[in-house]
Amino acid sequence: MLTLRPFTPEDMNIFKEWLNKAYIKDFFGEPEDWISEVMEHLASLDWIHYFIVEYDGSPIGFTQYYETDKAPEGDWSQEPAGTVGIDYMIGEENYLAKGLGSTIVEAMVKTIKSQGRYNHIIADPNAYNIASIKVLEKNGFKLISNGLYKLTL
Repeated sequence: MLTLRPFTPEDMNIFKEWLNKAYIKDFFGEPEDWISEVMEHLASLDWIHYFIVEYDGSPIGFTQYYETDKAPEGDWSQEPAGTVGIDYMIGEENYLAKGLGSTIVEAMVKTIKSQGRYNHIIADPNAYNIASIKVLEKNGFKLISNGLYKLTL
């Protein structure tokens, strides 16, 4: 069973381990950028929310959602208020290619919907990350003109 639980400072070591894996670095970029961001914002979770993905009680990945109108400048900055962006990864190789990416996105959509204050969810997958694009499309996200994938709630 897949669950999302809030990220805690104790999760930082496994998060660092995942970020340094080649297949994650290809799409997530520099590990130190992510580590700095999470460490900076973890204590003030007002516009960004971090989660550890667990499968049968074991940590297997990371996901987050953030309010685009409060995030630093990026492709998402033109999105209307009430839009959140998501990022996600499976950090444990044994869980890749098993359909769990889709389950993670489905769980994130459900979590975001339950807040009752957002209208859209966007994602910005690397154009070469075909698996992630397929996961988003399977969950109803559509490619929009600025290259983002968007789901209207």
